[in-house]
Amino acid sequence: MTPSKFIPTLLRWVNTLKFKIVAMAVLAGVMSAVVTTELVLTTTKTDMLRLLLQNDSDNRERMAAMLANKLDMLQSTLTAVARKVNPDMWQDPEAMTRFLMDKPAINTLFDNVLVARADGTMLVRLVKGERTAELPNIADREYFQQAMKTDQPVVSQPLVGRVTKTPIVIIAIPVLSPDGKVAGIIGGTLALGSASLFSDLGGAELQAGSRSLVMNRSGVLLAHPEPSRVLGRAADEPGLADVYAQWRDVGSPIDTQGVATLSEGHMVSMAGIPMSDWVLVHLTPQAIALQPVVAAQRTAWRAAAGVALLAAALAGILAWYVTRPISKLRARAIRMLSQEGSSAEGWPKEGGEVGELAIAFQQVVEQRQRRQGETQALLRQLEAVLDLADVGIALTRHGHFELVSSHFCHVFRCEKQHAIGQPTRMIHASDDAAQALSARAHPAFMAHGAFDGEVELMRRSGQLFWAHLRGRAVVSGDQAQGTIWTVEDVTEAREQRERLTWASSHDSLTGLANRPAFEALLAHATARADTEPFCAMFIDLDHFKPVNDTGGHAAGDALLRDVAHELAAQVRQTDTVARLGGDEFAVLLARCPLSQALDIAEKLRSAVVAYRLVWESQSFSVGASIGLVSVNASYGSAADVLRAADAACYAAKLQGRNCVVVHDPQAIPDADELAAQRAVR
Repeated sequence: MTPSKFIPTLLRWVNTLKFKIVAMAVLAGVMSAVVTTELVLTTTKTDMLRLLLQNDSDNRERMAAMLANKLDMLQSTLTAVARKVNPDMWQDPEAMTRFLMDKPAINTLFDNVLVARADGTMLVRLVKGERTAELPNIADREYFQQAMKTDQPVVSQPLVGRVTKTPIVIIAIPVLSPDGKVAGIIGGTLALGSASLFSDLGGAELQAGSRSLVMNRSGVLLAHPEPSRVLGRAADEPGLADVYAQWRDVGSPIDTQGVATLSEGHMVSMAGIPMSDWVLVHLTPQAIALQPVVAAQRTAWRAAAGVALLAAALAGILAWYVTRPISKLRARAIRMLSQEGSSAEGWPKEGGEVGELAIAFQQVVEQRQRRQGETQALLRQLEAVLDLADVGIALTRHGHFELVSSHFCHVFRCEKQHAIGQPTRMIHASDDAAQALSARAHPAFMAHGAFDGEVELMRRSGQLFWAHLRGRAVVSGDQAQGTIWTVEDVTEAREQRERLTWASSHDSLTGLANRPAFEALLAHATARADTEPFCAMFIDLDHFKPVNDTGGHAAGDALLRDVAHELAAQVRQTDTVARLGGDEFAVLLARCPLSQALDIAEKLRSAVVAYRLVWESQSFSVGASIGLVSVNASYGSAADVLRAADAACYAAKLQGRNCVVVHDPQAIPDADELAAQRAVR
């Protein structure tokens, strides 16, 4: 066939109904395979990613708990030694040295052990159990000053040892004399690379692309696979900058519950270490963390390609076969047109090929409708069952599972054959956890014949989660007849409750404590002011109104957020900064003498004055008028303290703004004067 004849013939064939039916069948087979694969992959990827993040956050939470146990063990060891110090030893360095050298536990756990008197004079210093003559005075050390003010263990900020010149932390234990005063401290020095502290973090993770590190609330690195990064900034860690900034912006909370997220090409999980202001962080490159997801996608798409080709081939063959009668009918019609006359001989009748084709189409449609109806009915039945059984159900007897529902298997990520006949211990993380549930449930069964409570359980994969567990004996009073349990995953609900609790006590704009929370803390501190005096201050921003008037409320909100962060960065960890409303802030300085409070107030004022907000090519700045009050037993209520601080702040305004004024107890204004103060601001 010549090209001049082939092309028109091809075009006529492409325009035929047979070609269109075959092409549509092939396309439908390919699209169904592709769409189904995409839907399955989307759902699977979401579920796998959620499980990966949950597993990583759980791992961080468990590791943080292990590190807290180590820290508690170190503190308890030093505390036990401190309690055995004889008061006479403070005047006898030799006796104190012999006493410490007879305590091999602390000499093994700590790199250095030191004893210092109340004036900071170091009495004894042991290095790996050996006495040394280097006895520097430590009166200027922050940890020493904190230890002299309390009877609790103090963990220092990371610092560089004066003698060793290496990054260390020091655990200081105050030692009380018989009259109840602090006679001195016993301290233990730990190198930040010490096996006694962070050895469980593991150094081999760096080769695999993952790394674990520990940072404090200020963002200083205490542990890192690369020793040169210790005492560096967490904000400079690759993959951690965004997560660190978000954590810092919400007040750097030390939350012991693990969290995980994807950021900057890494999977980042964090968990606060109890009993400290440290946070355990783990980073894994996304390419490594998501390898299982990527591998599953590749496998699924390869399978989908094969299924699509097979579906297309089968659909094409079937369509070609089904349309054969149409071709025959067309050929018969063409032959009939070439004959002379109008003879109808040879045309298909009702039972002929076209009629059979019509009947076949009708049967196919009917069968399809019938199957669709059956499928829809089955789906409705299945949905009804699922709607009714929306919690996991299990029957236990003699400590073993005898019956479990499909939803139960879904909750615990297992198959029925993995649960039936197995001991109920399988859903608990430990024997202690199983015994704890038994100790809670048994009295409830004895008293009411039922148990209802929230319990932490474990999936078959080892993942922990919170469940709402209800149990009722099949025969009341006879647990030997079995117990029916229902279980519902309430992990997200608990997290929501915790988030709501936080929101109720914090300012939504700045993340600081709100007024009700601050007043509650102030009332509690005022009630104890006779034994624990403290200081409080009232801060009113100067010239804030022009920021709103010129830059708009968005600029004002941005300035308030930044100023809040500046204030929080200047105070101690034991202090509380709150936003009372508008441009008014307050600070509670626990166990803080007036002289130190004045220094802190000046730091706050300087930080506010130094701050500049660049907004839409404009620069804004504000000042801070600060009223400071030293609180003792003479103040009867939190309202009295606030009134005094407010009066001092007013005095600062009258003295020209942007200064610190200490409240004069003899000059408490009356209600009319306070109203006038408000008008001046």
